Amino acid sequence: MPYKFNKNTKEHYTNLSTIKNTQTQKREVTEMKYKTEAVTGIRPTGDLTIANYLGAVVPIIELQAQGMSPVVFVADLHALTDTEPAIVKQYVHEVVADYIALGVNPQKAKIYLQSDIAGEVTTFTTLLARHISIAELLRVPTLKDKLKAKANPETANALLLLYPVLMAADILLNKARKVPVGEDQVAHLEITRLLARRFNKRYGEVLPVPEVLQVKSLRLLSLKGEGKMSKTNPSGAIFLTDDLKTIAKKIKAAETTFEGTMNKKLESHILIAKKLAKVESEHKEIDAIIKAHKSGKPVMGQFKQLLTSIIQNFLMEFQEKRAEIVKDPSYIPSVLEEGLKIAKKNAIETLEEVKKALYNI
Repeated sequence: MPYKFNKNTKEHYTNLSTIKNTQTQKREVTEMKYKTEAVTGIRPTGDLTIANYLGAVVPIIELQAQGMSPVVFVADLHALTDTEPAIVKQYVHEVVADYIALGVNPQKAKIYLQSDIAGEVTTFTTLLARHISIAELLRVPTLKDKLKAKANPETANALLLLYPVLMAADILLNKARKVPVGEDQVAHLEITRLLARRFNKRYGEVLPVPEVLQVKSLRLLSLKGEGKMSKTNPSGAIFLTDDLKTIAKKIKAAETTFEGTMNKKLESHILIAKKLAKVESEHKEIDAIIKAHKSGKPVMGQFKQLLTSIIQNFLMEFQEKRAEIVKDPSYIPSVLEEGLKIAKKNAIETLEEVKKALYNI
């Protein structure tokens, strides 16, 4: 029996169409809320290591390769948590030069200095801090770890406690859609998401909740001793500033393991070799050496020679690019100034929306 079209049917379809249009508009409004595709920060606290490159810089380069335009801020306010202001100031331009030489393209990724929008950041941090308790902040795993490692609640400065809120202010001012984070920073980002939801629930839909873009953690261990590769253990880290002789000396002294056995330290060395190797022949040689090692052959000397060569080639190329970048003393300031234009615009607009919601303007 043919379906009869009548007035009621027409009204039904009209209502469905209206609902669909409304849903589409809502999606569009949601889309419009985001000002930035992705945001991430750099702490200018010292010379960068190979671990910093693989863990923090490579994810930005990958976002660029996907056609995104991430915002990167030099977190000089964050750095004050555990670093003297004079040292932070010294490394601001250094880390920007490093990131650009490593492959962060200022034409795609806008870079700015956090303290250049300090007024907006600190104001927003204060407004957000009203929506979380001290007890909740003390339960953040990374904060608990730092308190155990360096201090305790009696001696730790208050900046350490506010670190997750300051991070939330940076992200939410930029209205970022995605935030690339390693496993150790997921808890901090969850604080950001929590604060956005609490603010929205109380004052209306103002702050888009950012998505977690979890970066696969590359746990690169110290070349010597315990723990991960870190700036605080220079003999166990490969710095981007290391010369060829220093690299060779550090790799020669690097700890491995007995023939026929594997451990986390050797796996870390292999990971570095594979991540930095640029030609297929090097990858094949790494695989062949490790296969021989697993079969019980004494090839760690050969592996160290290959690892040394791979790292030296990578750092020579990086250092040459960096030397070109810093030849023009006006270049880095101009990059930061260009990034500031976008950051300042985002911060002023977002803070204005926040204040309108807070004060019923």
